[in-house]
Amino acid sequence: MTATDVSWDAGFEQLLTSVLPRVTGPLDPALDLKAVGLDSMATIELLVRLEDRYEVQIPEDRLTAATFATPGALWSVLAAQRSAGA
Repeated sequence: MTATDVSWDAGFEQLLTSVLPRVTGPLDPALDLKAVGLDSMATIELLVRLEDRYEVQIPEDRLTAATFATPGALWSVLAAQRSAGA
């Protein structure tokens, strides 16, 4: 997957980079978020910010390591929740 395969908005990218300051430059959808500092505390902060910004609730069964593994995986879950709420 490349950046051209994913069309997230600038707010998503800004939110991730604010929580993960070790991320530099544009986000690659396949970036290993754990490798750039996504620990349990950052995951909770990111989850709360995403739910607030996009006015969604990510279901408990989607709160997995796989969801938070990469920006692409996280955006996919977030986009599905946004579609379900529309």
